[in-house]
Amino acid sequence: MARILIIDDDCDLVQILTYALRTAGHELSSAGDPASGMQTARQFKPDIILLDYHMPGNTGAHLFESLRRNSATAKTPILFMSGEATPALVLSEIADPSLSRFVAKPVHIADLERIIAQMLDEAKGS
Repeated sequence: MARILIIDDDCDLVQILTYALRTAGHELSSAGDPASGMQTARQFKPDIILLDYHMPGNTGAHLFESLRRNSATAKTPILFMSGEATPALVLSEIADPSLSRFVAKPVHIADLERIIAQMLDEAKGS
């Protein structure tokens, strides 16, 4: 299965996603803010990152660009999640939307698992 990093400041959501995705056989790590998210991404080397768009002090778009500039995460698929932003807003704020997608919160676990599988398959092909 996949190594998944969740970067989100909503502790309850992180716990729910971690439980559900671990139960599905994935290896999980998480971070609650952009700075620790960047550090964890470098150390954990995820196959995919689930990235909250709205976090204190920064947006997911800023972190996305930092992740893309880092050689360890430049090609890592990133799935934006937000209960407030729209896909058009998020995609307009990033330089290169390849290997990225958007899902609205609240997210259904079955949908999330399907999207993760699709993104990982697409990443293998690129």
